[in-house]
Amino acid sequence: MHFLQRACHESSTLSCVPLNVPQDPSLPEKQRQTLILGVGNTLYGDDGLGVRVAEELTHQKLPPGVAVEIAAVSGIDLVLRMEGWERVIIIDAVQMGEKPGAWRCFRAEDVRYLAGGQGLSLHETGVAQALELAEALGKLPKEVLIYGVEPERLELGEELSPSVQGAIPEITKHILGELWKRER
Repeated sequence: MHFLQRACHESSTLSCVPLNVPQDPSLPEKQRQTLILGVGNTLYGDDGLGVRVAEELTHQKLPPGVAVEIAAVSGIDLVLRMEGWERVIIIDAVQMGEKPGAWRCFRAEDVRYLAGGQGLSLHETGVAQALELAEALGKLPKEVLIYGVEPERLELGEELSPSVQGAIPEITKHILGELWKRER
């Protein structure tokens, strides 16, 4: 079994939508430092968490070389979005068997280990397979951080549950801290 082939819900197949692109995408790859991908479907309850965090980050001062995008796409599209970036930060609802609203930050290599056990489920046809495919193709960025939040409800509806909504400020603050720590 591949490292992330657990069953999970399918995210929307919309294209990536740039929210904050601070530079011309034709710039050399060495100047494309960090891509933040808010993954999810805002029409499916807590699955919209990644999109909401990405939207919040666009209202913050970000270091040079950082872009924020919404990524409600399938696997190969995510691989193409990640290509050429030094670091990618993915924010998504992740079923980890935790209390709703609980969040964790882990690296792509941690996902392989965690998925071999129990209780971790990313968007299997999106983020999970994109990481696996990018690694197989040698296109995985040097660093991939995943901010996963335990969803409370994954059902039709645009509202986030109060527990997941409550996690947004802390996750946003943590991501900003990570971004600015590199600038010092």
